[in-house]
Amino acid sequence: MKKTGLYIHFPFCRRACFYCHFFKKKFQAEKAHSWLRLVRREIGLRSDAGVLVDTVYLGGGSPSLLDPGQIAALLEAAAKHFRLSDRAEVTLEANPEDLSIPWLEELRSVGINRLSIGVQSFQEKDLRCLKRNHSAAQAARAVEMALRAGFANISLDLIIGLESQTSQSMKSNFRTIAEFKPAHVSVYILEGVPSKRPSLGEVKRQAADERDARLYFLARRCLCDLGYEHYEVSNYCLPGNASRHNLKYWRNQPYIGLGAAAAGYLDGRDYRNYPDLGKYRASLEKGALPEQKIPPLQPARRRVATGLRLLDGISAAALAPFSAPRDFLLAEGFLVRRGARIAVAADKILLLNEILGYLI
Repeated sequence: MKKTGLYIHFPFCRRACFYCHFFKKKFQAEKAHSWLRLVRREIGLRSDAGVLVDTVYLGGGSPSLLDPGQIAALLEAAAKHFRLSDRAEVTLEANPEDLSIPWLEELRSVGINRLSIGVQSFQEKDLRCLKRNHSAAQAARAVEMALRAGFANISLDLIIGLESQTSQSMKSNFRTIAEFKPAHVSVYILEGVPSKRPSLGEVKRQAADERDARLYFLARRCLCDLGYEHYEVSNYCLPGNASRHNLKYWRNQPYIGLGAAAAGYLDGRDYRNYPDLGKYRASLEKGALPEQKIPPLQPARRRVATGLRLLDGISAAALAPFSAPRDFLLAEGFLVRRGARIAVAADKILLLNEILGYLI
């Protein structure tokens, strides 16, 4: 029986964050209800009793705008049309301002066992820069409530790349992380954050990149000192708590994507649903899968592009078709051998895109 992940994209937010590039629309309860009906129809069209779903990830968007009853309906539909493992990792992304103890307790009762909270920072200046809907106090309170509600598997998102950030404010963030000791932490360098100063061209961009790199490696050092394992470019976990769902992406394993703009990878084929609610609805109402045509990705290139995001890299055999650039990158120290595997050197990880561009 095939083990497969299930990603469900909820495309609604109260307010669109300017730095977020995911498909999203302004939240309206009526539209969310209609979306729920359509996704359940798509689940029916993709029904496969031969699939064992062992990870579910409800992302967005802001799926914490759903009530637990709506989330339960999605999980019930998944269990009806696939074989849902009783040991599945079931994750929901949540905004701090949406959380309450009763909501969290009910969320656990319907089957969510992993919570990914978009705190982004525990510093007020950072949150103002990001125009987030929550305060630093709300960010901390959200984590406290999740722990009180019984969530043992909590992931926190943090952002690097803000003018308000300094080494000291970053260290303060990690002192807060040390107090809560969540199972998992994601640290993202985001582009598209507006500057208060006029652009000075490439010189300024280079200085910003260097500052972001310093903060990135400071974050890495802080988290490793706290006992976290750096296992993927942006992701850290306490031992044994890597995101099982996201590992499917990086290990080139199958997953089903549901919802407008959701991507999937099944039977060696990538697909993407229409990033348009109208086209998504029209296809489903005709009884057709709402997939748009996308160019196929060569399997050998796909394995390398996804696998080198992991700090333990990929099998040396996967790089055999790219022997000339591989050998150059090994000789120059951009890639390193680790037994039968090859990985990007930890101090070169921020050059991953350039390394991949040269390699494949």
